[in-house]
Amino acid sequence: MARWPDSGHSGHPMRTKRIMLLLPGLLGIALLQSALWVPTTGSRAEARSGRLTTFIQADIGDAKLLNPILHQDAASSRVTTHVFDGLITADENLNLAPELAERWTVTEEAFVAPVPGRTLPNGAPATAANVLAALEAALAEGALPAVQASIEKLEIVPESERRRSETVLRANQKGKAEPLTAEVRVRVPERVRIRLRKVEPRLFEELAKVLGADYFQGAPFADRIRVTPAEAQKDLEARFAEFLPVGEHNPVVTFFLRRDVRFHDGHPFTAEDVKFTYDALVDPKNISPRASSFEAVDRVEVLDPYTVRVVYKRLYSPSLIDWTMGILPKHLLDDAALEREMNARKLPPDARATFSLRNSEFNRRPIGTGPFRFASWRPEEYVELRRFDGYWGARPEYERLILRVIPDYVAQELELHAGALDVYQALPHQAERFRSDDRYQYVSGNEGLYTYIGYNLRRPHFRDPRVRRALGMAINVEEIIEYVLYGEGKRATGPYYSNTPYNDPSVKPLPYDPKGALALLEEAGYRRNAQGWLEKDGKVLEFTLITNAGNPQRKAILSIAQEAWRKIGVRCTTQVFEWTVFLEQFVHPRNFDAIVLGWVGGDINPDKYQIWHSSQGDKYELNHAGYSSPEADRLIEEIRQEYDPERQIQLARQLHRRIAEDQPYTFLYEPLRPYVLDRRIVVVNRKADGSEAYAPIEPTPSGQVDYYFERWRKLPSVPEFSQ
Repeated sequence: MARWPDSGHSGHPMRTKRIMLLLPGLLGIALLQSALWVPTTGSRAEARSGRLTTFIQADIGDAKLLNPILHQDAASSRVTTHVFDGLITADENLNLAPELAERWTVTEEAFVAPVPGRTLPNGAPATAANVLAALEAALAEGALPAVQASIEKLEIVPESERRRSETVLRANQKGKAEPLTAEVRVRVPERVRIRLRKVEPRLFEELAKVLGADYFQGAPFADRIRVTPAEAQKDLEARFAEFLPVGEHNPVVTFFLRRDVRFHDGHPFTAEDVKFTYDALVDPKNISPRASSFEAVDRVEVLDPYTVRVVYKRLYSPSLIDWTMGILPKHLLDDAALEREMNARKLPPDARATFSLRNSEFNRRPIGTGPFRFASWRPEEYVELRRFDGYWGARPEYERLILRVIPDYVAQELELHAGALDVYQALPHQAERFRSDDRYQYVSGNEGLYTYIGYNLRRPHFRDPRVRRALGMAINVEEIIEYVLYGEGKRATGPYYSNTPYNDPSVKPLPYDPKGALALLEEAGYRRNAQGWLEKDGKVLEFTLITNAGNPQRKAILSIAQEAWRKIGVRCTTQVFEWTVFLEQFVHPRNFDAIVLGWVGGDINPDKYQIWHSSQGDKYELNHAGYSSPEADRLIEEIRQEYDPERQIQLARQLHRRIAEDQPYTFLYEPLRPYVLDRRIVVVNRKADGSEAYAPIEPTPSGQVDYYFERWRKLPSVPEFSQ
């Protein structure tokens, strides 16, 4: 499940005087605009106009790319969620459930290579035949009890050859590092293949008891690996054990697809679309932010039109979760389709040379298999979706879904009152007022979101964890929760949400301790200068804190943090930017000192590789802070290889503690996500006899408010619910 920088879902803050001056004008604009969107003369007019069958919601920012393998923002995600399906989805309890795949299996093929010159414990040379005989004897004697039940078959497979491309950085004539693509050719010896009913992460630990304690150690096959060009060989030698290991895990996920699915243009969905989506995602020219999640895939095989086999080149436990991503239509985006598009657009040669999926018009007119199909997009105004009546699943109750861009909190509320919005994510201070308003239902839940101050660890000031910890200790987060969130939130302590088992409950929030913060900064070498600012080696501790416009809570955090840091001698300036500018000019190119931002989603996934692994800090990747920790990298990699849920939780909690200790972010709070909806909107439950029953909107056990959106409908009047 995907994770997104969260735009905040709130409006732009205004000073009280300005609000009072502009409010009449805003009200008039809102009412005039509402007249264009909805009738105001009662339920009959609503029914005639289609307003009862149209759901309208708003976001503070416009979508960017309506492509599930390319976008990085929450507004785009909110659109593509309705337009595209994944092979798998998450149910109301955050358990994995079928979607485009009816079912799946997870098995493994493991390989053991004979090691030249090595001797087995029985004195026999370590040939493939002798390794096979030793393992067969161990199975017959019951000497491998921990994995014996999983082993289906042992066999010798002949020699083969594999090729792969790798990118290395090499210095050019001017000494500047440039990427160089190298081809790696591997002559794979005959090996013993072990077919297993399930993945056994500790298989080789068990086999070492039979083959020798050090059998799987080292990289003895350097003579079987050749790199072209030869000058790249030394750059890759450290990875030879990865290219041809003594023991190789190959987990296999086989998806059995639904046969009744069509894309919105009527084209049938098949296994070819799954393979194409994978190929497009890992193609470097497409610059997909999700590519790292699929780096462990060795190959995707189409076994027949409705069966896909995904073979992994090593252990990778989040493999199923990654396939919740939307699937693209091959027939509209493959090389032939892109060639047709370039011809139709009459692109010149230089534009053709760099043309990729990122440049396709598909990103503004997407076609998926989801319950809603794309209808229109008026930039900075709205995206319109319409119900896809050929949908393979339960047909949505609403015929139209309109996602409007309203970058102002006051305007959003006015639009709700005018009937031009069906849902409004109210600010915390409004909670009590909306709870007592009979026209609306107020629902809130913890849907997986935290707000943070992120530090750019590439900046010299922020490289010392004592500085980062001190900056966090200077801020009274409890007061932010009480006065900015009006109590509608709780402290965040690290990268895992508190409503998941991966969060370590023993990690306490940073204390509010300005004196302790100042002591830490002094320990780090900072002293007050004549003007009262902290400085070190003649440089004042000063930086700029930025965030996106349209979020009063984040703007309040700017002011609170700025004042808290001023009190201990840290000079901070603040700036607010429109969402697109904020992302494209500051966050993505890493052109910032510190940011106030949030992460949303990914609550079913313990894998934090994209956000926290040291390899993910380049432009458009998600490790914005440039965080790098060998221990965190190790834990992240172990989590990816661990298939035992309990052990995975233990490792995730260690990672939570490690990152909390390093404080690359000041983890602030997890807000509740309040939804204010027209009281006439209900969940429709259809009975076997065709009749309907209605239920109020309520959060799922995992805290999701809109999980059952496809079953929502607005009634002509407020219903009475049976108790």
